[in-house]
Amino acid sequence: MIVEMPRCAARAPHGLLVASLALLTGCITSNAPLLTDATPLLGERPLLQFYSLHDGTAQGPSTETFRWRDGRYEPTGGTATDIGPFTLHAFEGDAMIAQSLQPGRPTEYALVRKLADGAYFAVAIDEHDADEATRASYCASDLDRSCRVETRDAVLAFARAAAVKPPTAGGLALLVAEP
Repeated sequence: MIVEMPRCAARAPHGLLVASLALLTGCITSNAPLLTDATPLLGERPLLQFYSLHDGTAQGPSTETFRWRDGRYEPTGGTATDIGPFTLHAFEGDAMIAQSLQPGRPTEYALVRKLADGAYFAVAIDEHDADEATRASYCASDLDRSCRVETRDAVLAFARAAAVKPPTAGGLALLVAEP
């Protein structure tokens, strides 16, 4: 049962799928995208259905069609109006890292776990999942955000820490179709 939202997820606007493929209200941010090896892991034109999960229930769904263009997924239409462009990056095993690409906003990150073919669970990469030494080594804190990272290694270190923590809230994304 999912009983509480992580501190960073609680700041997410309603309707934004906390830690879903495009729900990237992650606790760690960067001033620019740090992951550059994106590939169309969900196909060229995926249709995704999103649910936010918290307090033991699923809320939603909202849907969005995406198009792979210029090395990223861009929304092309649907009811998930708060989801912008993002990239996916192979991580460890069946996991991926999603990276937001919202113009004028910090880049945010989520850990995406494959549950089954076409079903994904994602959680915001939370700085508090890592130990103090990792935070001290990689976080450059500002007044307006909790942990700004500056390297690919930092994103990967926090993603590894998030991967070993049991999730308490997040988002479910279902690959419905590829038109």
